[in-house]
Amino acid sequence: MKYVDARGLTVFLKGLAQDYDVYAPRKVGEELVLARVEPEQAQLGQGQRGQDQPGWAWNEHRLAESYKPFFFQTGKVVSRWTPDGPQSGAPPRPRALLGVKACDLKALQVIDKVFRDHEFKEPAWCAARDANLVIAGDCTGCADSCFCTLLGDNPWADGGYDLSLAPTNGGYLVAVGSEKGEAQLAAQATLFREAPAGAVEAREEARSELKARLESLNAKHRTHDPLATSVAKNLKTRIWGKLAATCVQCNACNLVCPTCHCFLLHDVKTPDGSARLSMWDSCFHSGYARMAGGGTPRLQLTERFKNHYFHKFVSFPENWGITACSGCGRCIDACMGRIDKRECLYRLETEWLPSEVLEEIS
Repeated sequence: MKYVDARGLTVFLKGLAQDYDVYAPRKVGEELVLARVEPEQAQLGQGQRGQDQPGWAWNEHRLAESYKPFFFQTGKVVSRWTPDGPQSGAPPRPRALLGVKACDLKALQVIDKVFRDHEFKEPAWCAARDANLVIAGDCTGCADSCFCTLLGDNPWADGGYDLSLAPTNGGYLVAVGSEKGEAQLAAQATLFREAPAGAVEAREEARSELKARLESLNAKHRTHDPLATSVAKNLKTRIWGKLAATCVQCNACNLVCPTCHCFLLHDVKTPDGSARLSMWDSCFHSGYARMAGGGTPRLQLTERFKNHYFHKFVSFPENWGITACSGCGRCIDACMGRIDKRECLYRLETEWLPSEVLEEIS
C-alpha cells in the first residue's frame, strides 16, 4: 500500500495534466462542482468560506452530478453527413477523473454490462473507458439521501478504478486497481512511499464508522426480503398508484441517475449537411415505449413508474447479475414530487391496501 502527502498529490495531478484533462471537485461558493482543474490550480483549494476556490477539493460523498457524461454524453454527435461523405469527429482528449465514489464506480460497471461486456459494443463508451483514468476516493461522510448500504454495497471502492485514494494521517493511502494506474504511479514514483504505521488500520476504522452511520441513517427503510424479491412479488399491488401519485414526469430522476443508459437517436440538419445525435431518454416519458403505429404497452404513468423499479431491481439483476441502482440518492434529491426511492421500496413490502388483504386471505 502506497502513501502520498498533500504536496505530493498536487505534484502528481500536475504531472497527469501532461497527458490528461484533469477533472475534480471544486468549491464554488458553498457548493462542490465537477470542473476541469488546470495544472497551476492543482493544489488542494484553501479559499475562505463562501469564496470560489480555484484548486480541487476533497468531496466527502458523491457530488450532485455524476461522472457518467464523461463516458456517455447526451447530445453527442455520433455521425455526420456532408457533401464529401460521412464524417466522424476526433475523440476528446483523455480525462483523469478525481474523487469518483463507490456509487459512481458501480454505475459505470452497470453500463459496462450494456455497452461493452458482450458481442455488441458501443464504440464511444468503450473508447472513453479505455482512455480515461478513474481515481476513486473513499467517502468520508454521507448525504441524507445516500443509501448504498441498503443495496449491500459499501461507501468505499472495492474495485473498478485505476487508482484509489483514502485520506489518513495527513495524506492519502493509494491503492492500485489497473495496469493503467500502475503505470501512472511508476511514472512519478518518487512522490509515493510505503504507508506509515497505523495508516491502514486508521482507514479501516474510518470505513467501519461511516458504514455504521449509513446503516443507522437508513435503518427505517430496511426491508426483510431482498429488494428484487420485494419488488417482484408486489408487481400487482395497487400501492403503485399511491407511490406514483406525486410524480410529475419531469424525468429528473433519470437524468441525474448514474446508471440510467436509455437513449434515442435524433437527426438534425446542419449548415453543411446533417448529423445524428445520441440523446438521453427517460422511461417516465409518455412516449418512451411507443411502438410503430403509436401504440404503447405502458400508457399510464403508474405502469411506467412500476417498470422503472422492476427494471432496476428485478430484470437487470436477472439478466446481468448486478442491481441497476447504486444507492447514490440523487433521484431523491432531484425529485419535484419528493418521492424517496427508499420509502417506496419499504412501503411495497409493508403497506397493503385493505382490499388486497382480503384477497390474500380469501
